[in-house]
Amino acid sequence: MAVSNAEPSIPPLIPTENGDPSKPVDFEGGGAVVRADGSMILPLDTYISADDESKIVRAENALAQKCMQAKGIELPKSLALNTGPQAPAPYVLYGLIDIDSAKIYGYREPHPIKSRNDSASPDAKVTPAVEQAYFGDPKRDDGCAGQARRKLGGQNARTLFTYVQELRSQSLAATNRDGRVTAVVSKWSACMRESGYDYPNPLAPGHDRSLLGRGLPVPPGATLPPPSPAEIAAAVTDIKCKRRTNYLQTAALVSAAYEQEIIAKHASELRDAQAKQRLKLQESKEILQGG
Repeated sequence: MAVSNAEPSIPPLIPTENGDPSKPVDFEGGGAVVRADGSMILPLDTYISADDESKIVRAENALAQKCMQAKGIELPKSLALNTGPQAPAPYVLYGLIDIDSAKIYGYREPHPIKSRNDSASPDAKVTPAVEQAYFGDPKRDDGCAGQARRKLGGQNARTLFTYVQELRSQSLAATNRDGRVTAVVSKWSACMRESGYDYPNPLAPGHDRSLLGRGLPVPPGATLPPPSPAEIAAAVTDIKCKRRTNYLQTAALVSAAYEQEIIAKHASELRDAQAKQRLKLQESKEILQGG
């Protein structure tokens, strides 16, 4: 399923001049959209729906609840999820995008998502017996959670969402190897060095524990200090260098080109996965309606 070695053509939409660091990227073309708020839309995104995934997960919860009740156990709220799996945010794949968030959060998650076990409800702590009933033997996946998934989706664990993520991973790997992207990453890295930061690519600073929270103490119970002035300064410089080098437009256009190539190559498999998803979604709606 690998993409071809030839670099796909992209439309001549990358600005020839440096971008304005004071303005966010607001770009659309070649199958890619980069919004001023830091969000991004690429061709594979059209195949998955957060609302559909949420319905399927809630239906699986309903089936798992019946299974647990048959064992005389109530499904704890801390195990039940109401939302489906989430695709990686653009900044996870391409580095920081939104300068307004960077000025507050530095390299941290701008909108932290609470863990399913963060609840303060009485059932937040799951006992070993409840865990065994819900998850079962990992090798056999024979707990109520696994039974619910199989009842709704059959034996094949690969869903439309997981298939799209597999294809997205292929596209991202090809994008990172693409000569146009490696060239603009080198320009970004040189721009960062001018301000005293030595990083090989835009994902590296966010993993530099010597930078994160530099100069601030670690609060009790935390693993890192909060974003410090030093971290925020680096994050702002990072985004300005992305604007000066037109990194985001280049990465988005190249990513879109590879995704379009992958979609064309795997059109039949995608149609089949979509058909199975529609059946699963219809069954989910019936379960949620009590049918």
